Amino acid sequence: MPLTHGIWITTSAIALVAALTAAGLYIRMQSSAKTEIIAAATVDPPCDLQQGPCVARFPSGEEIAVSIAPLPIQGLKPLQITVQTQNFTAREVAVDFQGIGMNMGYNRPRLNRESGARFTGNGMLSVCVLERMQWEATVLVTTEKGVMAAPFQFDTLRP
Repeated sequence: MPLTHGIWITTSAIALVAALTAAGLYIRMQSSAKTEIIAAATVDPPCDLQQGPCVARFPSGEEIAVSIAPLPIQGLKPLQITVQTQNFTAREVAVDFQGIGMNMGYNRPRLNRESGARFTGNGMLSVCVLERMQWEATVLVTTEKGVMAAPFQFDTLRP
C-alpha cells in the first residue's frame, strides 16, 4: 500500500509541475506577443479618461474616440469600454491596458461590434499596491492594412 501511495503523490506532483509550466508558457506567449503597428495616433490636447471620453487623431485623418465607465476608473471594478472609429473601417478592436512604470500583467480585452463603427466590451484593471497608479489604455484597431494604435493615459487612486 505505501508504494501505491508514493506513486500517486509522485504522479500528482509531476502533473502539477507540467500544468504550471504550461500555464506559465501560455501567459509568457500572450504577454510577449508583439503587435505590429502601422499607424499611431496622437491625443491632442492630452486627454484624461478619468474626466470622460477622449479622441485621438491619426495624421491621415482617421479618428478613434474612447470612453470608459463608470467614472472614476478603479481597479477590480467592472468597466464598460466604448470605442468609436471615424473615417476608416475597423475589423477588430481591443484595448491594451498597461501600467506605466509597473508591470501589471497582460490585460487586453477584445471589444464586440455594436454597430458599424461602434465597439463595446467589458474589462477590469488589476489592483495596485500603490495609492496612485498610472495607466495607458492603447486602443488597437485592426484594419485591412494592419493595426492602428491610439494611446490614452489616466491614473487610478486606490480607495
